[in-house]
Amino acid sequence: MARPTYVIPVMMVSFFLVCHTMTMAKNPRNEQDKEVPWFGETLPPEPFAGFYTKVAQCLWNVNPVCGLQIYAHLFDQSKKLDDNCCNNVVKVGVQCSRDLGWALGLYKKFKPHRALIDKMSIITYQECVARKL
Repeated sequence: MARPTYVIPVMMVSFFLVCHTMTMAKNPRNEQDKEVPWFGETLPPEPFAGFYTKVAQCLWNVNPVCGLQIYAHLFDQSKKLDDNCCNNVVKVGVQCSRDLGWALGLYKKFKPHRALIDKMSIITYQECVARKL
């Protein structure tokens, strides 16, 4: 059964923009929640056909709890990922990590930070691989 088309962008954004921890009653994938940072944001045009489907497939393998840690680490390297989240980053793979970073950089709000997001998505993956060795 096909997923509704609105689920793909909501999931993509939730990966990076989870702003509430699990102890709060917020659902980061709920597009109707006015307190989430992406509320009202317009989904950018798909850079190529099938990109958002590809990103959504990556997200199904990401633990939503790790979204907050990953997002925080992208913009502040002093905020480290715990071992479970690092293992999750390695599990999704380098291509998914890069694609997810690229997808975040498509949003108008994050365009000025595109280079940093791309760089940090690669560094974060590499750091996690090194920790597993």
